[in-house]
Amino acid sequence: MGIEPSEGNIIFPGGNALTYLKEYFDPSALPVNPYIEKEDDIRSICLEPDGTVLGGNIYHSDIIEILEGYAPLKG
Repeated sequence: MGIEPSEGNIIFPGGNALTYLKEYFDPSALPVNPYIEKEDDIRSICLEPDGTVLGGNIYHSDIIEILEGYAPLKG
């Protein structure tokens, strides 16, 4: 089916964990957050419960229009 196995959950400190658990992490060896995607390299989309997706809303616009109009690098 072309679905590759996952590496599993990757644990990395972020947010309050960096503040309150900092004694448990080596700041020089912090892993990069693998869950942050580049705005110009979309491989999947997620619809929020209120219909929000990629700066649009499926209750107000057609999903195809939202996808075609998506321009992440607009200033």
